[in-house]
Amino acid sequence: MIELFALALIRAQIAAAAAVLLVLILRPSARQLFGPRRAYALWGVVPAAAAAAFLPSLAETMDIGAPTQPLGASAPKLVALWLIGCAIATAILVLRERLFRRRVDQGQAGPAVMGALWPRIVLPTDFAQRFDARERELIVLHERTHIQRGDPIANLVIAGAGVLGWCNPMIAVAQRFIRIDQELACDATVVALRSDIRADYARALMKAQMSGSVSPLACGWATHPLILRVSLLNRREPSLHRDIAGFLTMTFLAIMAMVVVWSVAPRGPDYSDLRPGLAPEMDPYTGAITWVQGK
Repeated sequence: MIELFALALIRAQIAAAAAVLLVLILRPSARQLFGPRRAYALWGVVPAAAAAAFLPSLAETMDIGAPTQPLGASAPKLVALWLIGCAIATAILVLRERLFRRRVDQGQAGPAVMGALWPRIVLPTDFAQRFDARERELIVLHERTHIQRGDPIANLVIAGAGVLGWCNPMIAVAQRFIRIDQELACDATVVALRSDIRADYARALMKAQMSGSVSPLACGWATHPLILRVSLLNRREPSLHRDIAGFLTMTFLAIMAMVVVWSVAPRGPDYSDLRPGLAPEMDPYTGAITWVQGK
């Protein structure tokens, strides 16, 4: 029913916004305690909270609390507006991707990984002139690590979340910060594999920091805060026990986010007895609930 979907959509946007705020507060501490890779995983709290909004809430399951006021004829209009916004956001995303691919064809983009399902590394035409052999090796290693970690697929999911949450300013904020945390996590993975590369890695970052922006679906080499990335290169990797503790903590937080949303979400509308003398009637074409005088 379109009315129930509209209500779930509103709940999901509110839950996602609250979850983003929580992650923004916790991410510096998570990075400090468990390292950049586990801090990046903290963003799993957001989709978990949003997904819980589409489940029957505790109040609905237990039939407690006051029911929500029905949206009535506003429900199909709200869903239609959301769908139009999704279409526009998708068109903008496709346009940005096409412009980036055009720059790739001209040799003006990269270093980056492009393509979600079939990722490949793209390099600018001046790659060999701008970086020495050691730096080129590290940049390619970084981009290959993105592919091995599944970050191109993650970027597709992030872009999809941006489309679905185009009306939610907190989702736009999340897209910015999650990409920063993704780069920090990739840096940590590379440095963990080869701990003797920190100085050369930092030098390569500084050389490429002024590179042009990349597609929302691409993993760029140096399009994120330089000072933060370089400073984290000197940090010691968390121990195995702390890493496991981080994994368990992030999993617990995602589950708790779902439980909290499920617990606090209000009951849906009660159409059986809205007002004396009125009876609910559903439009067979739009799914909107209206009320007519009962016989």
